[in-house]
Amino acid sequence: MDTTSLTASSTPSAQSFSRLLRPDIRVGDEWLFLTRTLDDSDHRDAGLRMRSRVVALLDGGHIQIEVNNGDKADATWLKNIYSDQFDLVSREMVPGEAVTYSPAFPQFRFPMAPGESWSETIIQSQPEWELHASIEVQVTVEAEEWVQVPAGTFNTLRLQGRYATPNATVITHFWYAPTAGRAVKGIEETVAKVNASKVRVEYELHQLNRLRKV
Repeated sequence: MDTTSLTASSTPSAQSFSRLLRPDIRVGDEWLFLTRTLDDSDHRDAGLRMRSRVVALLDGGHIQIEVNNGDKADATWLKNIYSDQFDLVSREMVPGEAVTYSPAFPQFRFPMAPGESWSETIIQSQPEWELHASIEVQVTVEAEEWVQVPAGTFNTLRLQGRYATPNATVITHFWYAPTAGRAVKGIEETVAKVNASKVRVEYELHQLNRLRKV
């Protein structure tokens, strides 16, 4: 598929969201993200381009998305499954070998609006290796906010997530844009419990092939 670079409105208006419904996701939707580290030692990090595309709408409202390194023509497409809330159910690490989440990783709770929050304990598993870990997830919808990324300027809801795993604590902010159907930006900090070392990662939307009406 040829991904057209669309640009969202660059002129913020007074429009505010009511409670946002689930995104309109269709087969053929495609997004291109750039992910890079923000550590001082990696200030020249060119980043990793990741392309994702919707390939199937499954029973129960589940969504199948394929993801690959957008810079490589022969890159392997890996399968991710999302719930009807657009929460991650499983993601392949290599073809045929996936990490699963039970219940689905609760990034979103549609319909949603600023001030809402939720928490849940989930189990992350790698069945092939018989690995299982509990993750405590807390998410808050903080505010409505305009944000500019390479794909354009979007009216978003800013969310904060806190994920506690046996080995680390992750604090993330991500900006969900209903016109894009995805979070268009995210900043994630992972703090190791053993030595308190930190890794900060940012992703931004660079291209998409369809804007949605809100």
